[in-house]
Amino acid sequence: MALSVVLPWLFHAVGLGSFLLPMFYPILSAGFLTPFPIALTVGLLSPFVSSFLTGMPPLYPPMAFVISAEGAVLGSLPSILHHRFGAGIRISLAAALAAERVVLVAAITAAARWLDLPADFLGWASFLRSLPGVIVIFAIFPPLIAAVERKILARPVME
Repeated sequence: MALSVVLPWLFHAVGLGSFLLPMFYPILSAGFLTPFPIALTVGLLSPFVSSFLTGMPPLYPPMAFVISAEGAVLGSLPSILHHRFGAGIRISLAAALAAERVVLVAAITAAARWLDLPADFLGWASFLRSLPGVIVIFAIFPPLIAAVERKILARPVME
């Protein structure tokens, strides 16, 4: 969860924040590498911990709530699909990212309507703006998670 505070702060410092989705890297890592309750907790709480410590994402407009909903999906789906059902890393990642994109558009559209803003435009603009981050995640995560899993499995068990 600490990385979900530090990475966005570093990315925003160089102007790559929402564009490359830095909070999603540690949340997805938790989804692939930790049990479901921990992964879900990391996904749900990371945006709020970051908001309280750094002011990002903001509570109003309700971006922390939107990212929390996305984080819940990104933390829980890989954990369920990869660990419980044995789905491959790419399948689990693709399903999680597809579901997260649906949550993003729905949550931004709902928040925009609540704030009396152009809902459809903002929903799809958010979707399109963050696509480079989705592409980067899909490029780096499968080999990264596979390497970490190999290291974990190769480690001798301490008794």
